[in-house]
Amino acid sequence: MTTLPHPASRKPMLIVAPLAVALGALGGLAADSAPFVGVGAVTGLVWAGLAALLARPLLRLRDTMAADFAILGAAFVVMVTFGAGLAQHVMYPTSEAYLGLMQSPASGGATGLFMALNPLAEWLLVPAALALAWHRPRQRRLLLAAATVYYLQRLATYLYFAPTVLSWSQGGAPAGVQLWITLDVARMALDLIVVTILATAVIARKR
Repeated sequence: MTTLPHPASRKPMLIVAPLAVALGALGGLAADSAPFVGVGAVTGLVWAGLAALLARPLLRLRDTMAADFAILGAAFVVMVTFGAGLAQHVMYPTSEAYLGLMQSPASGGATGLFMALNPLAEWLLVPAALALAWHRPRQRRLLLAAATVYYLQRLATYLYFAPTVLSWSQGGAPAGVQLWITLDVARMALDLIVVTILATAVIARKR
């Protein structure tokens, strides 16, 4: 692994590889397919290697506005996914209507949006924000809190939300759909908490 120029940056980088592999494997697990688990794990390992190679030039940007851009970018992406989920719940408020949406071709657009934006925050923006702001204690604490909430939400997505939605293509009981919807509202509340903490982290640097 590339030697990092700042000692305080070594600790988080030591856990990047195993976490990236685990995250990639969980993404494959959500598809309920053993080959995808392996592909996801390998993808995580490749990503970790690239992160190690890019760590030195990336950390040269620590004293610029790059950290704030990464934080705001992460907040924006999480807010967009929150808005998309909220729109679905407002337009399809009952379990029958929501199940009908998820089992129709129209669900492909929303699924594509989530598949494009979630990895952007998950694999790039949130880790970049942590790396770039790690030397700023006040921001670091806030970003660690935001990352903890965010990745717990992503863990729940991979273990429950995504596999359940995919199972609906073979049929789903309205009672099960209602439980999913109720829990999804709680998951969306976590998104708002993440956005709030990220916005606070940007403000904290200016004080």
